[in-house]
Amino acid sequence: MSTKSDITDPSFYRENIGSKLKYYRLKKLFSIDDIAYMTGVSRSSVIKVEAGTAKDIDSYINYGKAVEYPLETLNDFNIPLKPINNLPEDRLKSLNLTAKIRKHIVNTNFLSKGKVVSEIKEELLRLNLIPEELRSVDIGGVMRNLKDDGIVTTGEKLARKLVYFKSKK
Repeated sequence: MSTKSDITDPSFYRENIGSKLKYYRLKKLFSIDDIAYMTGVSRSSVIKVEAGTAKDIDSYINYGKAVEYPLETLNDFNIPLKPINNLPEDRLKSLNLTAKIRKHIVNTNFLSKGKVVSEIKEELLRLNLIPEELRSVDIGGVMRNLKDDGIVTTGEKLARKLVYFKSKK
């Protein structure tokens, strides 16, 4: 195992997990070839998992299953649940707008007959949820993201503008 101790570096955790998996393998008296056979991966991939250099999470999961390493014990590593980079202020504002749109537009019947961005903006203004100067393009960006996530869908265009509906999922 390397002497890396930077807990913000994912390789630190891969190396620690790989070491634990190797410990379990040896405890069960399995060879590297046994693990390769049980997981369906190459011998070199098993070696990479044990060294913590494999980057495919499936390799670690399949190895863990083969040696009966309870995956929930990955909490042993106390991985800090913080992103590498904090979101900038403009993205945080977008999240706030997304939350308002989801709560007051998507999670209501407002989109049942389909609405364009300008109608969504009018409703948010009526509810006093956004400032007058908020641009429609910002609302449109949120709606596109919600569409990408399958939360809303679009129907036929109305005067070249997308019509948004709540997804049936």
